[in-house]
Amino acid sequence: MSQAYRYVRSLAEEIGPRGSCTEKEKKTAAYLKEEISRSGLETREESFMAVTSFSWVFGLIDLLFIVAVLIFPTSPNWGLALALFAFLAFTLESSTFPFLSVLLPKKKSQNLVALIPARSKPIRKVIITAHYDSSKSALNFSPKMVKGFRRNYLLMVGAMGLEVLLFALGALTTLPKMLLWFLSLPGALYLLFTLLTLIHREIAGQYTPGANDNASGVAVLLEVGKVLTRIPLLTTEVTLVATGAEESGTNGALAFLRQHRPPADTYVINLDNLGIGRLTAVTQEGILGAKASSPELLSFAKTVAAEKNIPLQTAPYKLLTTDGTVFLMRGYPTVTLMAFDDKGLLPNWHWPTDRAEFVNPQNLNDAKELVLGILRKLES
Repeated sequence: MSQAYRYVRSLAEEIGPRGSCTEKEKKTAAYLKEEISRSGLETREESFMAVTSFSWVFGLIDLLFIVAVLIFPTSPNWGLALALFAFLAFTLESSTFPFLSVLLPKKKSQNLVALIPARSKPIRKVIITAHYDSSKSALNFSPKMVKGFRRNYLLMVGAMGLEVLLFALGALTTLPKMLLWFLSLPGALYLLFTLLTLIHREIAGQYTPGANDNASGVAVLLEVGKVLTRIPLLTTEVTLVATGAEESGTNGALAFLRQHRPPADTYVINLDNLGIGRLTAVTQEGILGAKASSPELLSFAKTVAAEKNIPLQTAPYKLLTTDGTVFLMRGYPTVTLMAFDDKGLLPNWHWPTDRAEFVNPQNLNDAKELVLGILRKLES
């Protein structure tokens, strides 16, 4: 059994489900700190405050739209204003820019940060990230519904946009307001349905073992760190960042950026859901507005895969945000490495079946070699 796979089993089975800002997440941080320190690296634990679930902020946005529909017949201007505010909040939160979430209650989480200095004067910096918390399950991640996740998400966006359009027509024109209100009801019902699924997630959802998402990425991060500690790069400074509270809204990556403000030319390699399926270098990220990954890092990934005979594909990722999305949205040259099944989905995504037994150890080894190869190409 490889050491990387042992890490996956330790996280998914011995520690188990580790929701954002929970005691299990804190226990995981202590475990990872000890493992990284064994390599001889000084590991800093950096605390931050984060919301405990993305359900709260997106549920609040759905609720604002529903309230806008309720008040529209008597107060069309207020209905429009509320719908516009909710749509702005949705757009920003979906693009990793906190807006409404800054007002919500928070709990403590933590990042683990370890610096591997260059052997000589550093001329470039690289950040390697992987989140270690696991998500709650929800109905829309069930095996039957997850295939339509992006379609359903875009339907929700369409429903929100339709509400804004109808309310603008009602507030700014002489069209019959009751007719426009009636036309807004289907969209409002869909948003009510999404609100109820979020409520159900918080009441009935269970934190998953998180073997693929994302013990697999953390395992690769640890293994890469071991190699680089033994043989540091000559002119490249590497920072390992194991992030907490990613599943509640990429909070760990956001906290790291607030605390460190790395130079804009810092390269970022994000590791997420690597353990099952075909290894993939993501070409663009974002469920609303896609941001292109670093062409340089993508080129290196393909070259390394060809040289080392690693089966690698390139594909866009247009589902929920990752830590990589955070850096991409702020202009950092970034690539996220993932693995997808034959249908282009993340296997066992946010579902109780995300167990260690389904993780392929070869995927972990291939991902480690791919990351090390990309770093060496940057050196040259």
